[in-house]
Amino acid sequence: MKLPPFWKIARELRRPFQQLRMLPSRMGTFLFGHHYYDCVLARQTRCRTGKLQAGSKVAIYLIFPQNGLLASHLTALRYLNSKGYATIVVSNIQLNEGEFGKLKDLCWQFIERPNFGYDFGGYRDGVMKVLETQSHIERLVLLNDSVWFPLPGSTDWLEQAEQRQLDFVGAASNFGHPRVDAKDFKSIQWSYSTSHKNFHYCSYALMFSERILSDVQFRNFWKRFPLTNNKKVTVRRGEIGLSQWVISHGFTHGSTLELDNLDREISALGEKEIRKAAEQTVIPERPRLLELKEHLLTNDASTQDLRDFILTAVSSQGVSYALPALMHEREGFAFLKKSPCWLNDRAYELTVDFAKGLDGELGPAILREAAQLRQQRKLDPVLHTARGEL
Repeated sequence: MKLPPFWKIARELRRPFQQLRMLPSRMGTFLFGHHYYDCVLARQTRCRTGKLQAGSKVAIYLIFPQNGLLASHLTALRYLNSKGYATIVVSNIQLNEGEFGKLKDLCWQFIERPNFGYDFGGYRDGVMKVLETQSHIERLVLLNDSVWFPLPGSTDWLEQAEQRQLDFVGAASNFGHPRVDAKDFKSIQWSYSTSHKNFHYCSYALMFSERILSDVQFRNFWKRFPLTNNKKVTVRRGEIGLSQWVISHGFTHGSTLELDNLDREISALGEKEIRKAAEQTVIPERPRLLELKEHLLTNDASTQDLRDFILTAVSSQGVSYALPALMHEREGFAFLKKSPCWLNDRAYELTVDFAKGLDGELGPAILREAAQLRQQRKLDPVLHTARGEL
């Protein structure tokens, strides 16, 4: 049997010692993170009332407006209002009075909070506000500004999610297929399942039914949520933890973008369409996968190899990152991730190329905001860490 490369063996040998070193801080935040926030940091939180009235459908929209309130924020809020959702805007950065003036006509409540716990810290404040003040909620939606939405020419995501008639609905999911190394891309056998240990619904767009909201254990999940400023731990406790909580408690669940048959859908594309999809595949943070992509496209790879590459990219990164153009074109996918704009040059170029083809006001707004994000990344190399994008 062929041994794995030395770097992989060394990485796995180091892993237990790295985890052991981090254990005290992780245990501390697991036991006391929410107490520390509630007793100390929450004193800095400010709540204000907007002009909209609460109803039976509520959305929590988490923003991190490092460059100020943006046109895309207002577009998202107008969409939520048009669908009958009273919105709680939660900001992990303080806004000025002029910016709040733009928000108050478009929201029910506005919460400014210290940036602790990343997006799940903000979600927690919003969820607890809803559960403590509203006796009857038919639908609760969690959204954040790590994505641009709703994209022009997309399906109506809120309507689509409601029509699923499930207890829990995401826009998309990640890691229902084991990650495949770039060197092994030809061996991929697509088998997408919610039983994978890292499977989760992407936290940038989630919908909860009344059945979940009325469960006391749902309240306890958020009340006791172990807040931390470690991004990876937040993903595990938040995105993965919430999805696994829903699944383990027997609630019905699914996403509006199902991936069970992604291999068949890609195989059904024509040769030119598959090559185009491979060219448009976004690879923000996996150098070996990016090298594979360039090699395949440069050397006029077979259609089968391009298909297997695309599936490998989805297994490694998630469909929201990897295939925004293809999913928008074929499925009407309404979301576009922002972080590729600052993670590498090619990912930025592909994001911009996609946005140039979008109609309406949001397309030009995305181009402006993408350029701003890219410039900010050059000035502040830790932008994505502060953003806490999930």
